[in-house]
Amino acid sequence: MHALRDAWGRVRAGSWAAAQCGVGAFCAWEFSTHVLGHVRPYFAAVAAVVCLGLQVGSRLRRTAELAIGVSAGVLIGDLLVQVIGQGAWQIGVVVTVALLIAVAAGGTGLAVTQAGLQAVFVVALPRTPNSGLHRWEDALIGGGVGLLIAALLPPDPWKKVDRLRRQYLVELAGTLRDAAEAVRSGSATAAAEALARGRLLEPVLATWESAVVVGHETVRLSPLRRGDHHAGDERLVVALERATRNLRVLVRRVTVALETHDPLPAALPEMLDDLAHQLDPSTSADAALDPLIELASRLDPAQLGASSLSGQVVVAQLRVALVDLLEGLGLDHDRAREALPTLRHPPA
Repeated sequence: MHALRDAWGRVRAGSWAAAQCGVGAFCAWEFSTHVLGHVRPYFAAVAAVVCLGLQVGSRLRRTAELAIGVSAGVLIGDLLVQVIGQGAWQIGVVVTVALLIAVAAGGTGLAVTQAGLQAVFVVALPRTPNSGLHRWEDALIGGGVGLLIAALLPPDPWKKVDRLRRQYLVELAGTLRDAAEAVRSGSATAAAEALARGRLLEPVLATWESAVVVGHETVRLSPLRRGDHHAGDERLVVALERATRNLRVLVRRVTVALETHDPLPAALPEMLDDLAHQLDPSTSADAALDPLIELASRLDPAQLGASSLSGQVVVAQLRVALVDLLEGLGLDHDRAREALPTLRHPPA
C-alpha cells in the first residue's frame, strides 16, 4: 500500500506536465497537418513533447533553449541529407556537424544533446518526396507550441516555494530546539547531532532559492500569473542563508563548550527555543517581527553573564543572526541593528 500511495503521489505531481505534453503534441500535429498541409508531421509532436517534458518548475528559458536545439538539429540534418543522402556514415557526419554547430552557438548541454538527437532522427527516418524543409518547419511549430503552452499554462510556481520554505524553517527550528535541549542536558553528543542536522539544510536552501527564481521568472513571462508573486521570498532566502551560517557557528561553539565544560549563558536554551518558535512556518512574518525585536533586545553579553569565550561567541552569533532575520522580514540594516543593545565595553 505504501508503494501504491507513493506511485499515486508521483502521478498527481506529474499530471499537469503530462497533460501539457499531450495537448502540445496534439496541437502541433494538427497545426502542421491542417494549416501547413504536411504529411505525418512527426517532428512537430516530438519538438512539443521535448520542450514541455521538463521537470515541473523548470524555467521557460530552458524550454526556449530546447526548442532552439531541436529546430537546429532538424534543420542541419535536413540540409545535409539533401547533399549526402541517408545511411550509417551519414548519421555520424550529421550528428558531428549538428553538435559542433550547437556548441559554437553557445548552446547548453541539454540543447546540444537535443540537436544531435534530432539530427539522428532526420537521417534515420524516411523523407516524404519533395518535402523540402517541412521537417524543420514542423520542429519550429512544435517548439513554438511548447513555448506558448509553457507561458500560458504554467503550473503554480509558488507551491514548490511554499513547500520548501516550510521544510527549511521546520528543520532550522528543529536544529535550534535540539541545540537548546543539548545545553540543558549538558550533552556534547546531542549538540553534535544538532550541528549535523543543521548542515543538511544547505541543499534544501539551494533548491528553495532556485524555486524562487523560477517563480519570479514564471510570473514575469506568463500573462496568467501576473501579479501572483511572493515579493519577500527572495529577500528571506538571502537573510536565512546568512542567519543559518551564523547559527551553525553558534551550535558548533555550543558543542565545543559542552566538551570542554566552558560555561554558557543560563538563558541560552530559552532564547534558542524562542527563536525556533518564531521560525515555525505557522508563525507569519508580521507576527514574528515584534518577538524577534524583543529577543534581539535581550542580547547583551554582560547582562546574560557571557563571561567565557564560548558564551561571548554564542551571544555574538545570535546578535548577527537576529539582524539578518530582521532584515529578511523587511527592516533596513540600521533599524535591525538598533534592536540590539549597545555593547558598552568589550567583553572581559
